[in-house]
Amino acid sequence: MIVSNRSKDYKDLQKEQLSEKEKEQLLQEWKDYGRKSLAPATVNPPKSPLISKINGRTMEIQINQSNCTNKTVLNFATNDFLSMSSNEKVKQASRDALAKYGCGSCGPRGFYGTIDVHLQLEHAVAKFIGTDGAIMYSDGASTVSSTIAAFAKRGDLLIVDRGVSEPLTTGVTLSRANVKWFSHNDMDDLKRVLDDVQRTDKNLRREPSDQRRFIVAEGLYKNSGSIVKLNELVALKHKYKYRLILDESLSFGTLGKTGKGVLELFGKRHMYDAEIVTISLENAFGSIGGVTVGNEEVVDHQRLSGAGYCFSASSPPFTASAAIASLEQLQQCPELLQNLNRNIKYMHNALTSWTKNEHRVSVTSDERSPMIVLELNSGSAHEVAETCIHQGLALVAEMKPESLRLTMSASQTLGDIDKAVAILSDVVKKKCL
Repeated sequence: MIVSNRSKDYKDLQKEQLSEKEKEQLLQEWKDYGRKSLAPATVNPPKSPLISKINGRTMEIQINQSNCTNKTVLNFATNDFLSMSSNEKVKQASRDALAKYGCGSCGPRGFYGTIDVHLQLEHAVAKFIGTDGAIMYSDGASTVSSTIAAFAKRGDLLIVDRGVSEPLTTGVTLSRANVKWFSHNDMDDLKRVLDDVQRTDKNLRREPSDQRRFIVAEGLYKNSGSIVKLNELVALKHKYKYRLILDESLSFGTLGKTGKGVLELFGKRHMYDAEIVTISLENAFGSIGGVTVGNEEVVDHQRLSGAGYCFSASSPPFTASAAIASLEQLQQCPELLQNLNRNIKYMHNALTSWTKNEHRVSVTSDERSPMIVLELNSGSAHEVAETCIHQGLALVAEMKPESLRLTMSASQTLGDIDKAVAILSDVVKKKCL
């Protein structure tokens, strides 16, 4: 015998009608909430000037987009530190590659997206730095995030500087590793964290080799303009037997005697003092994409484990050609780096002299940094930046904390710097009361 326990059929359900009061309540709820947008209402952001052309030390912008009138302003806003994006030899190399290969590469590197110029760039960068190899990604940010996630997995340990920029924090999150943070560029706090881990190992009777362990830092910090204290960091790395993942996206091409970055600045060695180094081609090299350098195992591992390498379309060949030309210019024209360092020193001295008796603003970045950060003690950074651009100076406003960022380049003149400081000081006096 089969016993069927049926739920109420349609006729039974018809008998359970809603009362008029219940209907009215449901209708009212639908009127109040049912027709609301699923997404929060968008707030129209302030209209930003439209950049129509960048000419190295200057840029042409449209402040009022309705009349399409261009205004030429000083460029202290882009990270084109060596002015490679406006270098004629770099532009010609891009045009030649575009004519030869076309625009796109039509696929990921591991399938049918590798072009000979991608391999040539990898070889050129590895040879210049002195590593076993290099691997090119199609995007600067994904270079960093993919590299971290390729080496650190669930169960591994990352010790990360709290001041790292968004691409690094994304990589840390994607890795799903255990994470411990230390105060920004504070080597005493880093030592405290490392000691805590060491004590935990002892209590759990765990060997340090039971998990992969990395320290994660930037050579030149994007958020603060500070330079990593590499001597102390490397000493701690070796003492506690950690590997170092170092992002040289902003320091490569700007720091060191020949522009090889913060490792060269402090006299440290690739593959030994820093096992994994990531580099963006979108700053000093004026191109698109990024590379990770290291020994043969570090490079080959990413060809199957780097998400940005395996699953993203490779960069257009002309961007690799542009990066190769930029690297050649860096090697053949040492005056580029000399001019950049001259301008950094001149600007830092000018700002220090101005802010010495100016309580409304202070310089918080490293004196060697090509990215100078001014923290406002009062006023709105956005209002200051907006007023500056109307007076002929383009810079970047940051909201947390309220600060201004000025980027230096090799093509700027001392007169440009004097004019920029004069405009900035005048605007700060008016807007930061």
